[in-house]
Amino acid sequence: MLSIYQTHANGQLLPSETLAHNSLIHLVNPTEEEINVLVNELHLPLDFFHSVLDRHERPRIERDDNGTLIILNVPVTAANAEDLTAPPYHTVPLGIIHGRDHLIIVSREPLTVVDEVLTGQYGDFYSHMKTRISLLLFKAVSESYEDHLALINAQVSQLQKKLRASYKNTELFALINLNKSLVFFSTALSAMTILYQRLTLGDTFKIHEDEKQRLESILVDLEQSAEVIEMRRESLSNLMDAYATIIHNNLNAVLKMLTTLAIVMIIPTMIGSIFSMNVALPGEEDPVSTVIIASSMVLISVMLLIVFYRKKYLRM
Repeated sequence: MLSIYQTHANGQLLPSETLAHNSLIHLVNPTEEEINVLVNELHLPLDFFHSVLDRHERPRIERDDNGTLIILNVPVTAANAEDLTAPPYHTVPLGIIHGRDHLIIVSREPLTVVDEVLTGQYGDFYSHMKTRISLLLFKAVSESYEDHLALINAQVSQLQKKLRASYKNTELFALINLNKSLVFFSTALSAMTILYQRLTLGDTFKIHEDEKQRLESILVDLEQSAEVIEMRRESLSNLMDAYATIIHNNLNAVLKMLTTLAIVMIIPTMIGSIFSMNVALPGEEDPVSTVIIASSMVLISVMLLIVFYRKKYLRM
């Protein structure tokens, strides 16, 4: 989908039908025809667009005589994030192309961070302010990582409550998938930190002093997020090891209880088997012997239950 925006005289960003000077262009999962139109009109390399549409593309900067490509990785929520059978969060590339007279934003899928920037939630701008729009996108992406990390922390807390009494590996696999999401985030943030550090040097495009301070502030936020995610990864790894042991202990407790109940039942079963054999036994013709044997079986069972209960063999 190709969308073109222009800032009108009243400062409002509105859609435009034509590709005018200083336009802001937003491409979402573009067709080859839409890409070719921009390549021909703006004289940009075709590889700029194909690189952004590669789902495995990492953050980097690429320069050409007619423009500069900046690729970021944006965290997104997977469609099946609730069941945690796969990594619930991953990253997708976001391309920011600085043309001579235009700014192009490219992504494989609709991204909330782009919509929030375009609607002015991160600050006002005009369509010709390529550097300011880029910085606003940087800020939105940085905060998006913080928001997704908060979601992961909430899901980990829920899983911790379930794992305390769990006998299965379902919750443990959910933690593994959350840890995979943190790996995606950590990898992306490491590359983006290097990219932002390079941008602060001002070699890629001209940055004014106030914009440079804004970029340095965003870089600090990004580095803090990277540190928190790395700490969370280590904590989650230790947590998985601990809860794997807890699940093992819970299962052992169940097996201990079942073994204890089997011992309690086996004694009366042996007595009943002996006296039900088709051979002559002492007192077999006495009706009272049946009552005595049955009472003995019950008494032995009760005594065993009391002994095992006191030794905590029948407690979880």
